[in-house]
Amino acid sequence: MQVIDAVKLQRNIIVYAVLAMAMVGLGVAFASIIPLHRQMAEAADKSFDHGLDLQVATLRENVARAGDLARQVTSRSVIRDALAAHNRGAMTADELRAFTADKLVDSMKLSREMLGITRLGRDFRPLVSVGKAIPPELWTPDSGEPPALGAPAMVGGRWVLLASAPVLGRDGTREGHDLLLFDAEGLHAMAADVEALGQTGEIILGRGGAAAAEVFFPRRHGGANVDDEVREAFGLAADDASPMQMQHPGGGRDVVLAQRLPGSDWIVMARQDLGELHSNIDRLVVSVGIGALVLVGFGIAGFVLILRPLTGRMLVHTGELKQQIKDGERAQAALERALEGTIVAVASTIEVRDPYTAGHQRRVAEIAAAIGRELGLSAHQLKGLRVAGTIHDIGKIGIPAEMLTRPGRLSPLEFDIIKGHAADGAEILSGVEFPWPVADMVRHHHERMDGSGYPDGLKGDEILFEARILAVADVVEAIASDRPYRAALGLDAAMAEITAKRGTLFDERVVDACRKLVEEGRLPLGA
Repeated sequence: MQVIDAVKLQRNIIVYAVLAMAMVGLGVAFASIIPLHRQMAEAADKSFDHGLDLQVATLRENVARAGDLARQVTSRSVIRDALAAHNRGAMTADELRAFTADKLVDSMKLSREMLGITRLGRDFRPLVSVGKAIPPELWTPDSGEPPALGAPAMVGGRWVLLASAPVLGRDGTREGHDLLLFDAEGLHAMAADVEALGQTGEIILGRGGAAAAEVFFPRRHGGANVDDEVREAFGLAADDASPMQMQHPGGGRDVVLAQRLPGSDWIVMARQDLGELHSNIDRLVVSVGIGALVLVGFGIAGFVLILRPLTGRMLVHTGELKQQIKDGERAQAALERALEGTIVAVASTIEVRDPYTAGHQRRVAEIAAAIGRELGLSAHQLKGLRVAGTIHDIGKIGIPAEMLTRPGRLSPLEFDIIKGHAADGAEILSGVEFPWPVADMVRHHHERMDGSGYPDGLKGDEILFEARILAVADVVEAIASDRPYRAALGLDAAMAEITAKRGTLFDERVVDACRKLVEEGRLPLGA
């Protein structure tokens, strides 16, 4: 029967150990893979965002350059003054053209993309034109004031763009407009550069909001059409965009960024299918997950091979191990009893020399332990407090017995000798390796909260909390018991003393706890 039970126990140990290892292994694997997937997805979104930032920066530079060139042309004071003179009848139209044309030709050299310049009068009618004329598809005089930045258009098989700026006189009056025709093939190439966006991504350049969105260039998979996703993205476009997920008209989810180009009403939008953006991440995470499962499987197999003989030997030695544990517990208990006996013997040695204070240390230990328990000290702290209380006057072993038992008052010199017992006691105990700060408690049990105590004159929190408890317990026991120089004053006198000195000499919390014990009849003062 014992053999059967041992085999069953061995099987249970192996099964439970394997299950535990599998759960821990899988838990660790998933706890690592899930944050890894999230971080990698966030990194992919940030990379997508960064890529759009680069595109926006390039487009912004091109768009801003068109506006800057228009303003540079209009700011040339010589031809500006000539236009103002023409408007005031001081120069004929032919004279204006003759004077202005060659200077506008020089202005075209500012940019290779500039195809033509047309200067308009106040009535928006052309006065001077160099290079290519403004296509009517972009603007005509009947259209009114020309746009600062027009939409790109395909003219003669080529993408072109119109930019304009008003010509202001010296007094700020509008004298006319300059229209600049630009080659927009570069912008089209930027919008068509979707190699980094996989099979589903595209860059869309347009303007307007959700109600009147306009797309400039043909989209990747068709014409320059506006769908619900584009309208929603244009309506949410901001100067500093963040990735957002939207429903693609054809189904599926897209990661979308829509950002406004500063200084214009243009919007650049980038989109890519969420599954494609994260596809490499998903494949990597699946690979890592499979690898983790394989490793857990190998670990389980190896664990079984190790546990089988190990549990057999373990079952053989279980009885011996139990016996060793019991023997160790008995030895530990014997050591604790020996320590307690030694402490009691030392305390008794002191009390033999001072019969008037016989039992004082034991009673102080009991009172201190009761106060410490009331204050919520742990069992470990209470044990150390009891030990310190039992031998807190061990330093008196070096004081002459006749001085300790004298019924009369001591001289100042004799009292100084008596006060040295706290430091002497700590010195005696400093070589003993207690699991508690017994030496510090003994040294400081005569320290006071206002710094008037001895031997170190410590104040407040500088005094170990257990030493503050011993101080109150020592005073209460001394006042309530007989002394060589007087009869016992009683517990009421002791309470009156510590209450009067609460907060000045004695810790407030300790005094309150002691008073509560007395009021409830739980203070172990003893006989």
